[in-house]
Order: sequence, then C-alpha cells, then structure tokens
Amino acid sequence: MKRILLILAILAPVLALAAPARAGGWAVTYMDPAPADMRPHTTYTLGFWLLQHGTHPYEGTDLGEVGLKFTDGKKTLGFSGVELREPAHYAAAISLPPGTWKVEGVQGWFAPYTIGTLSVPGSLKVDPIPEDLRQAIDGQTPRKDHWGEIRPPGFPAGTASPSPSPSLSTSPSPSAPLSPSAGAAGAPGATTTVAVVEPDSWWRPPYTVAAVLALAALGVVAHRVRRR
Repeated sequence: MKRILLILAILAPVLALAAPARAGGWAVTYMDPAPADMRPHTTYTLGFWLLQHGTHPYEGTDLGEVGLKFTDGKKTLGFSGVELREPAHYAAAISLPPGTWKVEGVQGWFAPYTIGTLSVPGSLKVDPIPEDLRQAIDGQTPRKDHWGEIRPPGFPAGTASPSPSPSLSTSPSPSAPLSPSAGAAGAPGATTTVAVVEPDSWWRPPYTVAAVLALAALGVVAHRVRRR
C-alpha cells in the first residue's frame, strides 16, 4: 500500500501538467461571414481569427498548424490556414463534397475549437460560444486594440475587446463569390494544403512531456523497490 501511495504521490503533479487548463491555454476561432450558398466541389476562401482567451492574438511563439477541419462522421478533411496581414487573421481555401459537416478550428497547440455545422449545399451555422468561455471573455479587462479598419467580428472599432457576450453567429455573406478561388485572400501565390486528418492524438504537448515524466517517475519507483 505504501508503494502504491508513493506512486500516486509522484504521478499526481505530473498528470496535472497534462490536464487542459483553460485559465491560460485556450483560444476561440471567430469566422468571417461565409457565402450564403456553398455548393459541392466548389472552392471557397473562408476567413477566420484565432484569438487567445477569445480577445487577443497569440502571445507566444511556435503556435503550430492553424486551419479548419471538417468531419461528416465518416471522414475528416483538413485545410491549412494562411496568415493574412492583420494579427491573428487567417484564410483557408476549402472544397467539400455534399454532406453535413462539423466544423472545427485547428488552433495550433490549443485544443480544437468547435465552430458549428456546414451544410453542403447550404450555409455555415455557427454555434454560440460555450458558457464558461463566454463568461471568461466578458470578465476580461480591455487590452491593447490590435486592429485597424479590418477587425474580428464582434469587435467594435476603437475597442480592445469584443462586445459583451459575443455569439460568433456571423451571418452568411450574400455577396461572397461562389466561383472557385485561386488561393487565400491577401496572400498572393500562397498554396493551401488539403489532407485527410487523422484522429487527434494524445501524444503531443503538453501530454508528451507529462508522459515522459510519468515514465521516469515509475522507473525511479521501480528501481527503489528492486533495491529493497
């Protein structure tokens, strides 16, 4: 029993490192208005904003891959995002077969963010922000205004934070082009990678570090047990 308690005492702080911490490790993907009538096998360029804590650009380095992921229950398609001129603003060129697709924002090392549902043919329906994140956003102190004329949806001009209780429910853009797009807006010559995305793996930061530390801790305990 003492050995078991010793192992648990060692593993507890290590496993705590692996638990997602929304206090500092979360982000929200805001969508720019999407076309009102999206057709199968047609290329569209979708703009989106990846904001740490739902209010500001990522403050660290090496964020990782950013993009959009679409799942219809049978397969998953991923489309890489291209950085635009505005901080935290991206665009991804997409083309989908017919179906009803769950849409997620790929947010680098942040957990994926559920955006809503896209019907093809049809339009994008954006889900409200989860209640806990909405309260966290509303409770933040305004920061520096990172944007000019081109801003994330729900961020009034001259303000550093979104309007109270942003819903992310942007309306489809009736004027958005329905013809194929050559690439991401604002990024001439850029290419977009389209790939089938494998299911999310636990073997990635911070889980990789936690797993290594856990194995090391178990090795130390096992060595001490053998010496007794």
